[in-house]
Amino acid sequence: MNFTKYGGRRFLMSMGCALVNTVLLWFGKIDPTTYRDLTIATVAVYIAGNTYQKKVEAAYPPDQV
Repeated sequence: MNFTKYGGRRFLMSMGCALVNTVLLWFGKIDPTTYRDLTIATVAVYIAGNTYQKKVEAAYPPDQV
């Protein structure tokens, strides 16, 4: 399945994590500090994954694979 029109697989996973974190906060299963930490971690992993992908794509262009 092609997720590009929805923002990509990594973006959808990040939004899914944000949604789950928000629901957990809403129902009082996590405290605001944990919510903040989870949000920071989710964004950090998203940025790291994007950076790694760009590095790999630069090292191995599609025409060389």
